[in-house]
Amino acid sequence: MLRAADDFDRPDGPLGPNWITWGGGTLKIVNGHLDGRGTPSTPLSLAFWSEPMPSETQVMRCVVRWNGREPEHSSIGPVVRANPGVDTGVQFAFTDSIMALYHEDPANPNGFTPVAGTPQYASTSRFPEGAVIELRAEGDLYTARVNGKIVLQGTVGADKIPFTNRYVGTVIQDDSRERGGGQPPAQLDDCRALTP
Repeated sequence: MLRAADDFDRPDGPLGPNWITWGGGTLKIVNGHLDGRGTPSTPLSLAFWSEPMPSETQVMRCVVRWNGREPEHSSIGPVVRANPGVDTGVQFAFTDSIMALYHEDPANPNGFTPVAGTPQYASTSRFPEGAVIELRAEGDLYTARVNGKIVLQGTVGADKIPFTNRYVGTVIQDDSRERGGGQPPAQLDDCRALTP
Protein backbone atom coordinates (compact mmCIF):
# COMPACT_ATOMS: atom_id res chain seq x y z
CA MET A 1 0.00 0.00 0.00
CA LEU A 2 1.28 3.45 -0.90
CA ARG A 3 1.98 5.43 2.28
CA ALA A 4 3.88 8.46 0.98
CA ALA A 5 4.90 9.96 -2.35
CA ASP A 6 6.86 12.97 -3.55
CA ASP A 7 7.71 13.88 -7.15
CA PHE A 8 9.62 17.04 -6.08
CA ASP A 9 7.89 19.02 -8.84
CA ARG A 10 7.92 22.36 -7.06
CA PRO A 11 10.24 25.36 -6.83
CA ASP A 12 13.88 24.93 -5.85
CA GLY A 13 14.50 25.08 -2.12
CA PRO A 14 13.70 23.18 1.07
CA LEU A 15 11.84 19.88 0.95
CA GLY A 16 9.03 21.18 3.10
CA PRO A 17 7.13 19.89 6.13
CA ASN A 18 6.66 16.33 4.84
CA TRP A 19 10.37 15.65 5.32
CA ILE A 20 12.82 15.57 8.24
CA THR A 21 16.33 16.48 7.08
CA TRP A 22 19.22 15.11 9.10
CA GLY A 23 22.98 14.69 9.03
CA GLY A 24 25.88 16.68 7.69
CA GLY A 25 23.95 18.77 5.20
CA THR A 26 20.42 19.57 4.13
CA LEU A 27 18.98 17.82 1.09
CA LYS A 28 16.88 20.11 -1.09
CA ILE A 29 14.94 20.39 -4.34
CA VAL A 30 16.85 21.45 -7.46
CA ASN A 31 15.18 21.42 -10.88
CA GLY A 32 12.38 19.14 -9.69
CA HIS A 33 14.67 16.51 -8.15
CA LEU A 34 16.06 15.68 -4.70
CA ASP A 35 19.60 17.02 -4.60
CA GLY A 36 22.57 16.77 -2.25
CA ARG A 37 25.19 18.75 -4.12
CA GLY A 38 27.30 20.82 -1.74
CA THR A 39 26.62 18.64 1.31
CA PRO A 40 29.68 17.30 3.15
CA SER A 41 31.23 13.93 2.48
CA THR A 42 30.68 13.02 6.15
CA PRO A 43 28.49 12.82 8.03
CA LEU A 44 25.98 11.62 5.46
CA SER A 45 22.99 13.81 4.60
CA LEU A 46 19.54 12.23 4.89
CA ALA A 47 15.88 13.09 4.46
CA PHE A 48 13.18 11.01 6.16
CA TRP A 49 9.46 11.05 5.44
CA SER A 50 7.94 12.86 8.41
CA GLU A 51 5.37 10.19 9.29
CA PRO A 52 6.51 6.78 10.55
CA MET A 53 5.42 3.74 8.59
CA PRO A 54 2.69 1.62 10.24
CA SER A 55 4.53 -1.65 9.59
CA GLU A 56 7.87 -3.36 10.20
CA THR A 57 7.84 -4.34 6.52
CA GLN A 58 8.82 -1.25 4.56
CA VAL A 59 9.75 -0.35 1.00
CA MET A 60 11.38 2.86 -0.19
CA ARG A 61 11.43 3.33 -3.95
CA CYS A 62 12.93 6.20 -5.98
CA VAL A 63 13.98 7.01 -9.54
CA VAL A 64 17.61 7.85 -10.34
CA ARG A 65 18.47 10.97 -12.36
CA TRP A 66 22.12 11.13 -13.42
CA ASN A 67 21.73 14.53 -15.12
CA GLY A 68 24.95 14.05 -17.05
CA ARG A 69 27.00 13.39 -13.91
CA GLU A 70 29.43 10.50 -13.51
CA PRO A 71 29.90 10.21 -9.73
CA GLU A 72 32.55 7.64 -8.95
CA HIS A 73 32.50 8.32 -5.19
CA SER A 74 29.41 10.42 -4.41
CA SER A 75 26.49 8.13 -3.56
CA ILE A 76 22.70 8.31 -3.40
CA GLY A 77 20.00 5.86 -2.39
CA PRO A 78 16.96 4.82 -0.35
CA VAL A 79 16.83 4.16 3.40
CA VAL A 80 14.52 1.97 5.51
CA ARG A 81 14.10 1.30 9.25
CA ALA A 82 15.49 4.59 10.47
CA ASN A 83 14.79 6.51 13.67
CA PRO A 84 15.73 10.17 13.02
CA GLY A 85 18.25 11.50 15.46
CA VAL A 86 19.01 8.04 16.82
CA ASP A 87 19.55 5.55 14.01
CA THR A 88 20.01 6.09 10.26
CA GLY A 89 18.64 2.65 9.40
CA VAL A 90 19.73 0.45 6.52
CA GLN A 91 20.88 2.18 3.34
CA PHE A 92 21.23 1.04 -0.26
CA ALA A 93 23.72 3.49 -1.73
CA PHE A 94 25.32 3.51 -5.16
CA THR A 95 27.59 5.52 -7.44
CA ASP A 96 28.39 5.20 -11.13
CA SER A 97 30.19 1.89 -10.62
CA ILE A 98 29.77 0.54 -7.07
CA MET A 99 26.92 -0.18 -4.69
CA ALA A 100 26.56 -1.16 -1.05
CA LEU A 101 23.88 -2.32 1.36
CA TYR A 102 24.88 -1.29 4.88
CA HIS A 103 24.09 0.31 8.21
CA GLU A 104 26.13 2.99 9.91
CA ASP A 105 28.27 1.66 12.74
CA PRO A 106 30.47 4.00 14.81
CA ALA A 107 32.34 0.98 16.20
CA ASN A 108 33.58 0.12 12.71
CA PRO A 109 36.76 1.94 11.58
CA ASN A 110 35.20 3.06 8.29
CA GLY A 111 31.90 4.03 9.94
CA PHE A 112 29.59 1.43 8.48
CA THR A 113 28.97 -2.32 8.39
CA PRO A 114 27.77 -4.19 5.29
CA VAL A 115 24.54 -6.11 5.65
CA ALA A 116 25.45 -9.77 6.39
CA GLY A 117 25.85 -11.67 3.15
CA THR A 118 26.95 -8.66 1.09
CA PRO A 119 30.41 -7.24 0.32
CA GLN A 120 31.58 -3.89 1.61
CA TYR A 121 31.41 -2.63 -1.99
CA ALA A 122 29.98 -4.48 -4.98
CA SER A 123 30.95 -3.52 -8.52
CA THR A 124 28.08 -2.66 -10.81
CA SER A 125 27.51 -1.23 -14.24
CA ARG A 126 25.87 2.18 -14.32
CA PHE A 127 22.15 1.91 -13.63
CA PRO A 128 20.05 3.24 -16.52
CA GLU A 129 18.78 6.82 -16.44
CA GLY A 130 15.34 6.69 -14.86
CA ALA A 131 15.96 3.34 -13.19
CA VAL A 132 13.64 2.49 -10.29
CA ILE A 133 15.74 1.86 -7.17
CA GLU A 134 14.12 0.01 -4.27
CA LEU A 135 15.05 -1.12 -0.78
CA ARG A 136 12.76 -3.49 1.13
CA ALA A 137 12.92 -4.52 4.79
CA GLU A 138 11.03 -7.64 5.82
CA GLY A 139 11.98 -9.34 9.06
CA ASP A 140 15.79 -9.34 9.20
CA LEU A 141 16.05 -9.53 5.38
CA TYR A 142 16.97 -6.46 3.33
CA THR A 143 16.59 -6.57 -0.44
CA ALA A 144 17.86 -3.97 -2.93
CA ARG A 145 16.37 -4.01 -6.41
CA VAL A 146 17.00 -2.06 -9.62
CA ASN A 147 14.12 -2.11 -12.10
CA GLY A 148 12.66 -5.08 -10.21
CA LYS A 149 15.84 -7.20 -10.30
CA ILE A 150 17.55 -8.11 -7.02
CA VAL A 151 21.09 -6.68 -6.94
CA LEU A 152 21.97 -7.07 -3.22
CA GLN A 153 20.35 -9.01 -0.40
CA GLY A 154 21.35 -9.81 3.16
CA THR A 155 20.38 -9.74 6.81
CA VAL A 156 20.70 -7.46 9.85
CA GLY A 157 19.45 -8.59 13.25
CA ALA A 158 17.00 -6.54 15.28
CA ASP A 159 19.75 -6.06 17.89
CA LYS A 160 21.59 -3.90 15.32
CA ILE A 161 18.66 -2.24 13.50
CA PRO A 162 15.43 -2.48 15.54
CA PHE A 163 12.37 -3.64 13.64
CA THR A 164 10.51 -0.94 15.55
CA ASN A 165 12.34 1.76 13.54
CA ARG A 166 9.56 3.04 11.29
CA TYR A 167 11.00 5.88 9.21
CA VAL A 168 12.03 5.62 5.56
CA GLY A 169 13.88 8.11 3.39
CA THR A 170 16.92 8.84 1.29
CA VAL A 171 20.65 9.40 1.66
CA ILE A 172 23.02 11.47 -0.48
CA GLN A 173 26.78 11.91 -0.03
CA ASP A 174 28.76 14.51 -1.98
CA ASP A 175 32.45 13.58 -2.19
CA SER A 176 33.20 16.01 -5.03
CA ARG A 177 35.01 18.50 -2.79
CA GLU A 178 37.27 15.80 -1.37
CA ARG A 179 40.69 15.17 -2.95
CA GLY A 180 40.07 12.83 -5.88
CA GLY A 181 36.36 12.86 -5.09
CA GLY A 182 35.16 13.10 -8.68
CA GLN A 183 31.83 14.54 -9.79
CA PRO A 184 28.87 15.50 -7.58
CA PRO A 185 26.18 12.91 -6.81
CA ALA A 186 23.25 12.05 -9.02
CA GLN A 187 19.74 13.05 -7.94
CA LEU A 188 16.63 11.17 -6.85
CA ASP A 189 13.11 11.63 -8.12
CA ASP A 190 9.58 10.25 -7.66
CA CYS A 191 10.12 8.71 -4.22
CA ARG A 192 7.47 6.33 -2.87
CA ALA A 193 7.11 4.68 0.54
CA LEU A 194 5.08 1.47 0.75
CA THR A 195 4.00 -1.09 3.35
CA PRO A 196 1.86 -4.24 3.04
